[in-house]
Amino acid sequence: MAQTRTLLRTRQRRDTASRLGVHWDRYRDVFPHYEAQLLARIAPLGAGDFDGRDVLDAGCGMGRHALFAARYGARSVLAVDSASLAVHAAHELLADVPRVRVERRSIYELPLKRAFDLVLAVDVLHHLQDPRLALEKLGETLRRGGRLIAWLQGYEENEGFARFSRRVQLALRHLPPRVVHKVAYLVSAPLFLGLPLRRSHVLARAAELSFRPLHAQIVGALVPEISRYYRREEVEALFGELELQKCEVRAAAGGWTVLCEK
Repeated sequence: MAQTRTLLRTRQRRDTASRLGVHWDRYRDVFPHYEAQLLARIAPLGAGDFDGRDVLDAGCGMGRHALFAARYGARSVLAVDSASLAVHAAHELLADVPRVRVERRSIYELPLKRAFDLVLAVDVLHHLQDPRLALEKLGETLRRGGRLIAWLQGYEENEGFARFSRRVQLALRHLPPRVVHKVAYLVSAPLFLGLPLRRSHVLARAAELSFRPLHAQIVGALVPEISRYYRREEVEALFGELELQKCEVRAAAGGWTVLCEK
């Protein structure tokens, strides 16, 4: 298994998906705050909205959202990610979870049409090169009456951190993820010690955690090559004119939750 993981690491390209794959391979923990975080990001949907549904977890990372979907009674869950290491981590986490399968697939190349009742795109779209195309492809996977729930990072509540991360990512994008993991201690250690940093939802929520999940959250914010923070009007423009019945945008958990119906 260790040899397989090493081989996968050597094949990583320096793009956002593969960099996040390295991150999810390192942090496979299902931290205690993950479930409450998911439910805050998908409200007004809740655990009961998964019961008996066929669910797609798009950009699954290490598979935590797929795990919760299965626990909430989903009839089936397909978890997809384009990063080899993320898929490897998700396979290990979900190997013994009934009704869940994990596949390495690009969101842009999903072959399934009208196959799902519920599509999750949580903490994903702001890391994509072409989020609009991704939304069009995800919409095609929904059955009539199905719902797409997305959560995107918000600019308004994270302005200071968004500006900081935009500047440092110009340099960090050229560093291997293992180096970014070390650089991130310059943010996570002062935050854990209670030292004053730029105020933002990202940092405020991270400061409530024990050190390992706190550091994982900071690394996850710094390691991607692409990491956008959206204003409300940008979210509305992104979701505008999709072939869906309606899309509702609401502020949630330091970002934007968008619920669309087909």
